[in-house]
Amino acid sequence: MHRTILLVAVGALAACASREPDDTSRYAPLPALPDAPYQLPTGGPDSISIAIMDCKIAGCPVVNVLLDPDNYWQRTSEDGAYSGIAPGDLYASVKSAFEEQGFDDVGSELDITKDNATACPQYLQRGLVYYIHIGRGDQAGQRINYDTGCSGSLDTRRAEFVTDALAEMTDLTHIIDGAVTLEDDMGDEE
Repeated sequence: MHRTILLVAVGALAACASREPDDTSRYAPLPALPDAPYQLPTGGPDSISIAIMDCKIAGCPVVNVLLDPDNYWQRTSEDGAYSGIAPGDLYASVKSAFEEQGFDDVGSELDITKDNATACPQYLQRGLVYYIHIGRGDQAGQRINYDTGCSGSLDTRRAEFVTDALAEMTDLTHIIDGAVTLEDDMGDEE
C-alpha cells in the first residue's frame, strides 16, 4: 500500500517536472494586466480630482470626484453623475490636507502601489486604491496613486495621513458615498 502511494506521488512529480514551457493548454491563463494606468479626469487647472477604486482589475467600480476652488463639485460613477456646491471651504480643507503632508510638488507622480517596491516595500493585502490629481494652476499638477494595502515607507504614511484626513471631512465623504445630490443642503448633515 505504501509503495503504491509512493509510486503515484513520484509519478505526479515527474509529470509536473516534465511540463514543457509552451504546454499551456492544460493550465488556466494568467489574468491580463491593465494596458495603462487609470485615466483620471483632472478637471480645470486648479481642480482636485479624487477617484476611489475598490479593486485593481478592469471593470471594478470607480467613484470620481472633482472639486474646484469655488467649492463646485462633480461626482461620477456607474450610478450616474451629480454636482453641487459644497459649503464652507471644502476645497481649501482638501488642498491643505495634502500640503500638510508635503504633497506640494509640481509636475510629479507618486506611485504608492504594489508594483513600486521603494514606495511600497510591504504589501499586506489589496486595499482601496486612490487616484488623486492636484491641479497647480499654470504649472503641471501632481498625481498620487495610493493603494491602502501598502505599508513600510514614509510616502505610505503620508498618503495614509491624507486619506484619514479626507475621511474626516463629512461633506467630502457624503459626496464620495453618493449620499448627497444637488438638492441637498450639505451643511445640515451633521
